Amino acid sequence: MQAVCSNCSAPLTGEYCSACGQRRTHGRLTLGALLADVSRRVLHFDKAFAVTFWRMLREPGRLVPDYLAGRRARILDPIHYLTASVFLQVGVASFTHFVAPVVGRLSAVGWLGRLGGVMAIKVLIIFGMGLLWRLLFRPLRYNLAEIYVFAMYAFGTTGILWAVLPLVDLLVPYPLGADPMTVLLVTLGIEIAYGTYAIWQFGNIPIWWCAMRVAAVLGAGYALLIGVVGPGYLSNMLLPEHLVSR
Repeated sequence: MQAVCSNCSAPLTGEYCSACGQRRTHGRLTLGALLADVSRRVLHFDKAFAVTFWRMLREPGRLVPDYLAGRRARILDPIHYLTASVFLQVGVASFTHFVAPVVGRLSAVGWLGRLGGVMAIKVLIIFGMGLLWRLLFRPLRYNLAEIYVFAMYAFGTTGILWAVLPLVDLLVPYPLGADPMTVLLVTLGIEIAYGTYAIWQFGNIPIWWCAMRVAAVLGAGYALLIGVVGPGYLSNMLLPEHLVSR
């Protein structure tokens, strides 16, 4: 007897229904299947997430053009990728808050202000700096929407790289996050270094010119944020309270 779609009763010939697009269901729902479905639909921690992250590390200059050209079968779209990276950062922050006091490494918490603060203003940063890039440099190859696609992929990847830092702090013998200046310089260095590399591949322009553009856009972007929210409020968002008060 041929299997039919649970949603519209159309005959099934593959994993997805050709009539309504619903995925084939396999018997009674189990806890493992429920968690897998939530992970895939909400958090997007699946093979596509891993492939997207790996390709953004290795070849951002090919992944983003692939998405823009419609070759999207094995990668996450930029909004889902950014959302998944934020959920990953939340998970790492929760894990670090729980583990750091147990192992006596409170310096790992020093990285979490940067994660939490940037997540709180993530959309403003992405769209604000994307617009700044467009206004400052007037790129001819890509329009504003395409720049936003690149920005969401790039900022999502930067957030994942930042999420590694408190985990490294928990593992190494030296308390890396104890000094707020170290936290600031390392996170900003990762942002500039990865942004330069990604734009160098994506824009196909000299890497020194990419570094100058990234520094200019980040400087102008953070200066604008300071002007809008004030330096004290921004520092409270980007660094934990016990570090800001030093």
